[in-house]
Amino acid sequence: MEKENSLSRGFSKAAKDYLFLLNRGYPETPAVTLVGNRYRLDKTERMILFRGICSSPRAITRRDKLSASSPGETLTIDGYNLLFTLLNYRLGKRMFLGYDGFLRDAGGTHGRFSERELFISLAGEMIRFLKTLGVAKIKFYLDSPVSHSAEHARALRRILEETGLPGECITCDSADFRVKQAKEGLVVTSDAAIIDSTPLLVFDGARSFLQDRFGASFLDLQEILSGP
Repeated sequence: MEKENSLSRGFSKAAKDYLFLLNRGYPETPAVTLVGNRYRLDKTERMILFRGICSSPRAITRRDKLSASSPGETLTIDGYNLLFTLLNYRLGKRMFLGYDGFLRDAGGTHGRFSERELFISLAGEMIRFLKTLGVAKIKFYLDSPVSHSAEHARALRRILEETGLPGECITCDSADFRVKQAKEGLVVTSDAAIIDSTPLLVFDGARSFLQDRFGASFLDLQEILSGP
């Protein structure tokens, strides 16, 4: 479990100051630099602020889109966003729940990795987990510029066939763009730009999977920001 006391003593105050600045329209990068320097935050803590905190109105809007998956749903999946999150957890990267309620990491693989067997294994576990939820169909989108994307797509198609879960895996120039175009079911991602753009509800598949299969718990920025 990610514990608040594993952070620096000034992190909580820095998070609240950062939110204060965002709520008053300050741009993110200068605001992170300002509070990071003031409270002497390290690189990881600054990244947690940057990736985990948005303005309060935006956080509320995103939380309103957060949904559980239910039987019969069609899932449109931001493939690398989901699978890299799982991989980063297994590799011991710093994970946390953002102010908007979505699971994120403090920076890690994001397009370059050498853990091929673990990646494919996690993809299989994730697909089998989705089958247990009773979803009707899944559609993975993978960014073709990512190394080995064609190989990953073949592996995902094979796993889908082996599990008997209806679905497909498509490589494309921009998975974000294609996922944003989904018109039915749920979107699976923790990417802020997709969450803000999609008209659909969003299932945080990585968080649900890790909590169910590994009993994972995470540092929660909403708790920190609402505390004394």
